[in-house]
Amino acid sequence: MKTIFTLIIAVFAITTIPGCTVIDGNAVVTGKARPAIAPNGVHIYRSAPEGFEEIAIVYASAGHDFKKSSTLVNEAIQRLKEEAAKVGANGVILTRIDERDVPSVTTSYGSATAIGSGGSAHATGNATSVNRGDTYTRLNGVAVYVFE
Repeated sequence: MKTIFTLIIAVFAITTIPGCTVIDGNAVVTGKARPAIAPNGVHIYRSAPEGFEEIAIVYASAGHDFKKSSTLVNEAIQRLKEEAAKVGANGVILTRIDERDVPSVTTSYGSATAIGSGGSAHATGNATSVNRGDTYTRLNGVAVYVFE
């Protein structure tokens, strides 16, 4: 019996704890698309560079319950670059960064008493749970072609 319980716990841990990162992204062309380029050729800008042409509005997100916020930011930026590269942009001007990484801890205590014709019973207990919640990074930007 103990072996079966250990096996069940191991299977649960292997299948649920690592989880998977949910990464999403898209581009809405608003200008003239260009031939696709490699994502590593896309630069991220916090403010508009000189001499550029707007190509698209791009969006990317990454979410996971157990990864650090910095890891999710890196994964979302990579997806943002991939979306921009598909429409031929060599730059993205970030317009919005939205992050959520708020863990919560819940502690509860309970007591119950049951009395019936067969006797009585009393039970008490407590529980503590930690929930990282919905941890995510969402990025929006304008995909641009920067003239060099």
